[in-house]
Order: sequence, then C-alpha cells, then structure tokens
Amino acid sequence: MQIHIRRWTLIGMSLVAVLCAASWAHAATTTVRIGIGEYPPFKVESELGGGALTEIVVESFKAKNITASVDWVPNNRAIAGVMAGYFDGSFGWAHSPERDEALLFSSKPIYTYRMVFVQRAGEQRDWNSLADLAGMRIGITRGNFYSQPFADLKAQGVLTTDEASDDTNSLQKLLRKRIDLFPLEYSVARYLMASKLDAGEGAQLTVQDKPFWTVPIHFVVSKKVPNAQELIDAFDAGYRELQRTKRIDVLERKLRR
Repeated sequence: MQIHIRRWTLIGMSLVAVLCAASWAHAATTTVRIGIGEYPPFKVESELGGGALTEIVVESFKAKNITASVDWVPNNRAIAGVMAGYFDGSFGWAHSPERDEALLFSSKPIYTYRMVFVQRAGEQRDWNSLADLAGMRIGITRGNFYSQPFADLKAQGVLTTDEASDDTNSLQKLLRKRIDLFPLEYSVARYLMASKLDAGEGAQLTVQDKPFWTVPIHFVVSKKVPNAQELIDAFDAGYRELQRTKRIDVLERKLRR
C-alpha cells in the first residue's frame, strides 16, 4: 500500500509540475511588453493606434492571440531597455553588431527607412560618400545607429559629431548653426519640421533627397527573455497572417502618406 501511495503521490506531483509549466508557458505567450519611442509619423503616442508601424506590430501579435502592451519612452531608453531585457521587445531598429548580440530580429523587415541629411536652406552640402563630410559638424541623437560606415568614420575621427537627447534638439542646433547637417529618416524630417518648428524656422531648413543609407528596420526581442524565440516566431507568424489577409496593404498605405 505504501508503494502505491508513493507512486500516486509522484504521479500527482508530476501532473502538478506539468500543469504549472503549461500555465507559465500560456501566460508567457499571451502578453508581450514592448518599449518604443516616438518616431513620427511612424510611431506617434497621441495618434489612435500609435502610428502605422505600431499598428502593424500590435496586429501581428493579435493575429496569434497575444496582447501587445506598449510603453512609450525616449528612443534611447527603448533600445537600451530591450537590450537589457527590461522590455520583451521593441521595433523600428536596424541590425548593428551590438544589437545582433543582444536581440532576435524578425525574419522580415517591417519597413525600410530612407536616411537623409537635413541642412540649412541655401547652403551647399554636396557629397558623394560619407567621407566627403569630413570637417562638417554632424548632429546625432543619443542611442541611434546611422550605419556601420558612419560609425566607422566617426570612430576614426573622420566625422565630427555633436550628440543631442532627441531629434528636435538637433534641428534647433541646426537652426542656431551649432551643427551643419543632421541625419534623419526622410518622412520623419518633413514631419518634425512641419510640427515641431514654426513656419519661419521650417523655411530655414531643407531636406536632401539623396539617402546615405537605405535601412530595413525590424521588430526585435531581447535574448534575455526566457521565451524570446517563441515571441519572435509568433510575431513572424502573425505578420505572415496580415500579409495573407491583405491587411498589411492597408496599414502600409498609411506609411506612404
């Protein structure tokens, strides 16, 4: 009798362990905490749905019955937070050696940014390669990555940079002639100049049309999250579902406005 009791006790304990594990796995895949910063018009906290890129990510997870909880923080905190594992995921990020070590990337990019330079109107800022910008003061935003060639030239001392906490501050520096150029995504540059500067200030700046970097951006998950691979797989599957139903076409049209 003692043997049977012990056997059933062990079986009961095993079942409890299995149920607890299943319960944890279910909980781990029903919610994902995402940290992002504003990058209008793609990510806008005040806009219904949070902007078109936010809608794409949230709806991709919703297609797999996962709720995306979005925390709005400064961009540098968003990328630092997901790399440290404070957030499960984030989006709008390009590959870099440092990020590749800490993050899993979606199998497909969710959009392609066109990185260009903003300059003062009426000034001559021609270039064929980034090295041609030697001697100019280039504004950068803390936490942002501007391509590996840009990073290499900066490390070599070829490019002179001036860091700011956000993009609007750098535009103000450009107006005050503290910097000569500022790299921004094309649509973001036009949006910020129209919404964050008055008409007179906006008229003093112009956006170059030639990109120095065309960059696919992704949804990312921290490798420090226990179910990281499961989350990135769920996102990829949900994104494919949006493609299958053509919902992605509706959302992407918002990105091209």
